[in-house]
Amino acid sequence: MPSASVQDLRDAFRGSLLGTAVGDAIGRPVQGWSAARIAREHGELRDPVGHPRGRTTGDTQMTIALAEWLLEHEILDGGELARGIQRRYDPDRNYGRTTADFLRRLKGGERWDTAASHAFARGSFGGGAAARIAPCALLFHSDRATLERVAETSALVTHCHPLGVAGAVLQARQIALALENHGGVLDAIAFVVELRSTTATIEFRQKLRAVEECLERRASAKTVRDRLGCNATALGSVSTALYCFLSRGQSLEEAIAFAVNLGGEAHSIGAMTGAIAGAFHGASAIPPRWLDALERGEEGREALERLADRLLDRWLSRKASAASSIGRAGS
Repeated sequence: MPSASVQDLRDAFRGSLLGTAVGDAIGRPVQGWSAARIAREHGELRDPVGHPRGRTTGDTQMTIALAEWLLEHEILDGGELARGIQRRYDPDRNYGRTTADFLRRLKGGERWDTAASHAFARGSFGGGAAARIAPCALLFHSDRATLERVAETSALVTHCHPLGVAGAVLQARQIALALENHGGVLDAIAFVVELRSTTATIEFRQKLRAVEECLERRASAKTVRDRLGCNATALGSVSTALYCFLSRGQSLEEAIAFAVNLGGEAHSIGAMTGAIAGAFHGASAIPPRWLDALERGEEGREALERLADRLLDRWLSRKASAASSIGRAGS
């Protein structure tokens, strides 16, 4: 990682959580639309629209719940995360089918560790667990083994299909790698190769190879939709978000705009793209007009900034404790 000051890290931590929210909010009003319909009605969508303007979906609400889980519990038990997601549930925030079904079952008294397995025979393979994973990636970005273990635990609460879990783990690693390169020069191909060389799931290795090919060929939006996808599955969203970030690596705004204009799963792919790009570019790169449009208070911008700062403080504390332990062992 390039040498980064605490101020730089704070910008990156805030950038990833706020990037999640702005991508989510811009994509929400066109969720499920085709690219042609977006172009017909908005030209190129580059700002939050609709009413209420700047409102986020369940992706951001679950991101907040995940951050609170990481910060408030020493033992990261899936049941506590399930209860946190349930406490923050707002049915008017466009939760995905899987998560909404899961939360209805929890409310009906079903155990959290069985409620996620009903939507599909082997559990959900959607991208919802990946869309909320940014807090985990930030807190454990420098400890890959712990990052993957905690990302898996967090995903299993709602998305217990192996591809749903693998997608969350890969998205966490994408954000972590972006954070590790914060302030540096982005080598898009090397970024993908690093991810592919350490990804165990064959389906995602194939997707990462497709990302590399799309980068090499400067693929059109249509090719991206056809090769990578823009749907609600983890396979059809996680690698797409990575491409959106890497293909527009010099601009967070361009990366998110490209993501939401692909159509389909606009808000989740926008949120995932924002999480990666925000970790790399920082909150300072988010257009002020986007931040000003975000909802405020306990569900919005201020809450995300506070959580980002607390996650950074926790990471710094863990880093200091590890250094102290090494010093004692060597004395």
